[in-house]
Amino acid sequence: MKNRAKPTNRQGGAVTAEKLREEAARLFWEKGYAATTTREIAESLGVQRASIYYHIESKEELLYDLCVESLRNIRSAVATAVADKSDPLDRVRAMIRAHVVSMLEDREKHATMLTELRALSAPRRAEIVRLRDEYESLVRAIVSEAQEAGVLWKEASAKELELALLNLLNWTIFWYRTDGELSPEDLAKLFEKIYLGGVART
Repeated sequence: MKNRAKPTNRQGGAVTAEKLREEAARLFWEKGYAATTTREIAESLGVQRASIYYHIESKEELLYDLCVESLRNIRSAVATAVADKSDPLDRVRAMIRAHVVSMLEDREKHATMLTELRALSAPRRAEIVRLRDEYESLVRAIVSEAQEAGVLWKEASAKELELALLNLLNWTIFWYRTDGELSPEDLAKLFEKIYLGGVART
């Protein structure tokens, strides 16, 4: 691949690996991985189909790269957000904010990772599951620390609270509207209140 000329679109702009992943994620989300062809991805970028193979070997590799990027980005965002926090509850709040903002910034990639993981071959799927498990372990550790500090209830296990939180946050990508009333930061604050305070009046 290194000996090939770097692909450019019809306007002469460079088609980078990042642009390729972004456009593929958009199409995978809109049409589904199975229904999207490499020809459609190339046409959307304004290049010949052969040009996208400068960056990838196959459509599956493109899906794999999207999944890896999604999980690494969100894990990095959360790890960075909690690194300078010592208070366990502040760490939970920072985790929620970082997860929501990072997820919505990479919305199409994250949605693709959540919904199209099963389309990967077994070895690649296993690697993505490993990365997902690593991230879930980070979230669970933050939740567990808060439980041990007495600021989160212990009637459920750390794993159960972690899964409840991630289900609350992750599926936002399917209903959140960028032209709606809430910014990603506003939505994160709302989820903080729901998760940490509950919604029932007692």
